[in-house]
Amino acid sequence: MNEVKVRSIFFNLLFLWTGLGMVGQNIPSTLKNYIENPQMIGENKMPPRSGFESYPSESAAFQAKNPNKLDLNGPWKFKWVQSPKDRPVDFINPSFNDRDWNEIQVPSNWEVEGYGVPIYVNHQYEFADYKAPISKEMKFVDKIYPANPGNVPDDYNPVGSYRKEITLEKNWMKDQTVFLHIGAMKSGGFVWVNGKYVGYSQGSKLPAEFDISKFLVSGKNIIALQIFRWTDGSYLECQDFWRISGIERDVYLYKQPIERIRDLQVTGTLDESFQDGELDVTSFFENAEDIILQYSLTDPNGEEVVKGEINGKKGDSIHFHREISNIKPWSAEHPNLYNLMVKTLNAKGETLEVIPLRIGFRTVEIKNGILRLNGQRITLKGVNTQETSPETGHVMSEHLMLKDIRMWKENNINAVRLSHYPRSDRFYELCDEYGIYVVDEANIESHGMYYGKYSLAKNQVWEKAHLARMINMVERHKNHPSVIIWSMGNEAGNGINFYKGYKEIKKHDPIKRPVQYERAYKEEDGNLLDMDWNTDIIVPQYPSPQTFEYIGNLLTNKPFIPSEYAHAMGNSTGNFQDYWDIIEHHDNLQGGFIWDWVDQSLWKTNDNGDRFYAYGGDYGKDMPSDNTFLNNGIVFPDRNPQPALHEVKKVYEYINFKEEGYTENDELRVFIENRYDFTNCDRFDFKGVVWSEGDTLKRLAPITIDIKPHTGELLRVDLGDIAMEPGREYFLNLSASLKSGWGLLPKGYLVAHEQFKLRNMGEGKGQRTLPKYAQLNDYPKYIKSEGNDFEIHFDKNSGRIIKYVFKGWDLIKDKKGPLPNFWRAPTDNDLGNRMHFKNIAWKIASMPLKADQVKIIKENNHQELKVVYDLKPVGTSVSVIYEVFENGAVKIQSTLLPAKDQNDIPRFGFRMQMPGEFDNLEYYGRGPWENYQDRNNSAFIGIYSSKVFDQYVPYIRPQENGNKTGARWISLSNNSGVGLIIVNDTNNKNYLGFSALPMKNEDFDVTATDDYKNAPDLNFSKHTSDIKKQDLIQLNIDMMQRGVGGDNSWGAKPQKQYQINPAIKHQYSFYLIPCLSQTQSLFDIYRNYQQ
Repeated sequence: MNEVKVRSIFFNLLFLWTGLGMVGQNIPSTLKNYIENPQMIGENKMPPRSGFESYPSESAAFQAKNPNKLDLNGPWKFKWVQSPKDRPVDFINPSFNDRDWNEIQVPSNWEVEGYGVPIYVNHQYEFADYKAPISKEMKFVDKIYPANPGNVPDDYNPVGSYRKEITLEKNWMKDQTVFLHIGAMKSGGFVWVNGKYVGYSQGSKLPAEFDISKFLVSGKNIIALQIFRWTDGSYLECQDFWRISGIERDVYLYKQPIERIRDLQVTGTLDESFQDGELDVTSFFENAEDIILQYSLTDPNGEEVVKGEINGKKGDSIHFHREISNIKPWSAEHPNLYNLMVKTLNAKGETLEVIPLRIGFRTVEIKNGILRLNGQRITLKGVNTQETSPETGHVMSEHLMLKDIRMWKENNINAVRLSHYPRSDRFYELCDEYGIYVVDEANIESHGMYYGKYSLAKNQVWEKAHLARMINMVERHKNHPSVIIWSMGNEAGNGINFYKGYKEIKKHDPIKRPVQYERAYKEEDGNLLDMDWNTDIIVPQYPSPQTFEYIGNLLTNKPFIPSEYAHAMGNSTGNFQDYWDIIEHHDNLQGGFIWDWVDQSLWKTNDNGDRFYAYGGDYGKDMPSDNTFLNNGIVFPDRNPQPALHEVKKVYEYINFKEEGYTENDELRVFIENRYDFTNCDRFDFKGVVWSEGDTLKRLAPITIDIKPHTGELLRVDLGDIAMEPGREYFLNLSASLKSGWGLLPKGYLVAHEQFKLRNMGEGKGQRTLPKYAQLNDYPKYIKSEGNDFEIHFDKNSGRIIKYVFKGWDLIKDKKGPLPNFWRAPTDNDLGNRMHFKNIAWKIASMPLKADQVKIIKENNHQELKVVYDLKPVGTSVSVIYEVFENGAVKIQSTLLPAKDQNDIPRFGFRMQMPGEFDNLEYYGRGPWENYQDRNNSAFIGIYSSKVFDQYVPYIRPQENGNKTGARWISLSNNSGVGLIIVNDTNNKNYLGFSALPMKNEDFDVTATDDYKNAPDLNFSKHTSDIKKQDLIQLNIDMMQRGVGGDNSWGAKPQKQYQINPAIKHQYSFYLIPCLSQTQSLFDIYRNYQQ
């Protein structure tokens, strides 16, 4: 009897005996040898191999369902316990009665299905957090580091036990080797078949495969699994995501003949001319005697280009090499795939198995410090991405995978970093097919041990576990053309285990793809100018635009492609265009990966029946939590776009339009630059439209322009035939759209666009026709102005308008007319840079405002009302001048003097409330989506209309939202056509910023009290379910508010040019104009107040 069989029998007996006989006592030491032993990473598992499927014949290979494969997804019998000491042990026996067990879907996460508690933390170990009660058994060194890495809690360590009954026909197993495939098992578990021990596996993001042939019988079979939430392997799985458990990917049986292909290694590269292809295939065999290997290769059009046959003798491999002329190379822009069919026959000429593979030909290299694909410098316009669904946790359906890829293609995203673990085989196949560059990352992050002397990177006890995860990743995905870079892991320090890992990846990858690692620093703190040798690419986290510029100016010998940048937490992704203005001007800057693609919240229902997105701290009492730090996406969990996605699409465009001035013949010169790497612009229709004030004045017929990659052409747009009128704005909108479908993108899809404000060639200026001024009358408690259709009251205490009636309609609600405001509800980035503490004086200065001076003054033969507020908390004052006109219009001019408080001003504007019925919004400015001064390149000037509620952006933690910039006028009206128009004064060079929402500013403010009197009263636990539509319109009319920022979310303020400087004077003005929208054009009204 061999050693493996003896150990198997011993383990079964010992597992049963210790589990049945020691209930309530310590976990048996044999179990600890598996789940607390860094050397035990698996037992009886099959060696890693590439992800291929075997078919019995060529015809079967084209069927939708593989007859060699038996799907085990679906309901399994399931038992969950909180502690290992309570786990069942006799359930592995076929005779066990599981009638009282529940059912659980496979794949699924236990916690999402109601078993146990989802935990979200960023960098600490959830099971070894010194602050958490569930870690009470754990010991720590230097207060925070686990003293015995590998140990997990004895008491609170949930266990899930699974049983599945299947029926197998004898013929299905005859002369076959049958394997059990478990796509992803977190974090580690044991396998039995028909009561017999099969094996053990860790490493939760790659398949565990077992040969179970000898355990199966014809007829009824019982497969049993027991999975532990935490094992020593969890120390390498400290990623920034939900810490949840279960079987997260497909489970199935597959069979191959006894004489079988154990692995296929396929490389498709280009020769030095990058015109011809080189195909290398190595087939590794198991139990093969005399064997015949046949192969054929067909091109993307289905034409056969290569075929052949090799007679193999007894041995473990067959290799062949073929050269193919005039290859169609693979790239993300043109993902040309060839179909390789490998067939084996025995000595009698009988087919043993057929293996189809889709392969691409491409060469990846770093040459002279530049990352190149097929000889061409490429730019990675990337995002980090997670396996996440709000309904199913870490379980991703193919539909959701394809939805992500479709959205990436739609939004000019060409690359993904698989943060921080490999994906299912199907994901790579889809990236191969539709064209996405993949940075494949090993399932290694030991962030909880940090980067110093306790780092597992430096601990050779953990060498085996590190190397296995890297090697298994390479072996599984080596044949995918989409994988262009390997990543050794994330945030795990640097040391001997990563030095060896780098060498092992190079050894196992036949084409020696670049290897990267973001922590490959010589020193713990990291220095971009002193990188260690074990990374081929400089891949830091969260460099600022200034760092990009600094590195770009250096002659680095490695490409600079940050693994994470532009932290998109909440309302973020500011100054994104600034990054790319720098990237496009330096060859060694080759893109980066936004952190990240999708918010990771899960759906949850509160006690009132309201469904909301939950985050850390929303499950379980006293569980460790990092709150909402897992929501850093540019799309919501259900993949609905956030406003930032529009900015990313615009900045990532591959066609750039740049104004080059005018000719003497009134032609606008536009330089069109092709930033695609492999695509000519002749596949696009270029169109244009000249418009003014909503009127289309000229359409440019679609044209085709032959522009090769990385070159440009000058386009001349004749404007001489447009009669421009003084005082009007004119715009040219240019676009490029597809002539025909391109992969997942349909014909006509917009891939790039730009807007130019045209020089007005009309002579003179527009004539402003302001109405006459109205009288201001002084009363004891208020100042009053009235006319035929209006009545306005100014409160002498607050200085604000408390009554504004037009044609019998109240235009303001609850006496809350315009009042100066210097505060906004903190965004996630604001909280990170502590605006709610450092800048809080500007909030305290905002409310309650009591006027220090309310005085009617005469100015140029008319009356003005001057209101002055002494802003003691910030050491300055703000004055407001009101001018009232006989039509009921009010001009408001505000001047903010330099302040002693030198913290930047969050906002300078006015806030007011209108009755909820005025919810028809129309405006002329940047839109249609939310935008801010540092995130508005994608928001073109236009005329936009919607309901006020549609302006609300439901960020998962409520915060500042809904802003628009560049507003010339804003109209809010009721269904009777009565409304209020806010018109920008021509003295405002940057026009107006505004937001209009059916909720109060305070509803989004984690620091807010209704009167703004108190110091911050922090409440980080708000959710969208706390936000209710109200019968009001909260209108903010701003000169400006600080940008949203996004360099990072834990200290970085918006870039300086997007801050409001408190040391200088600020002044702006605007008009409030009541009107009946049916009687006069909004543009006519607007022009009457311009000059």
